[in-house]
Amino acid sequence: MNLPIDEMVDEDLSEKIEKLMNETTLFERGLVSMVNVYFFYCVNQSLEQYTKVVLPLKIGSLSKDELLSTVLKYRIHDGRRFNVAGIYDYHFNTDLIDFLKEDECPLREHQVETIKFEPNIELFHHHTSIFILLNNEKTKHTKKMYEVGKRKTLKA
Repeated sequence: MNLPIDEMVDEDLSEKIEKLMNETTLFERGLVSMVNVYFFYCVNQSLEQYTKVVLPLKIGSLSKDELLSTVLKYRIHDGRRFNVAGIYDYHFNTDLIDFLKEDECPLREHQVETIKFEPNIELFHHHTSIFILLNNEKTKHTKKMYEVGKRKTLKA
């Protein structure tokens, strides 16, 4: 057994997870009923604030109309209007053993469209999220100052 320590740990962990999956109901799959929606407000490409909203899902999906109305509701913050820079979803629906072997992040980019969530392990339902990046480019408004000279008129 000349395996590196990382591979020995991975094999041991994989065996323990497989045993738990076969002997318990801990890793049962089910439909997601709620999704966390995070709005990240960026000004001049730096994060200024964020807001979290929890939305219910209908049969494991968030419709285009619900997503659009939520974006329109939360795109104005502190009196400023923000533009959508990106919509991403995080949904852990991969097999645990495959996840341990691969280093992939289950983050996908979307347009304003219906987002469907596949059934996943019930323990991870609360991690199902949508991230919406909102940008507002602050422009510098400078007022040009002109020197006003004293104009005197001489009367004769």
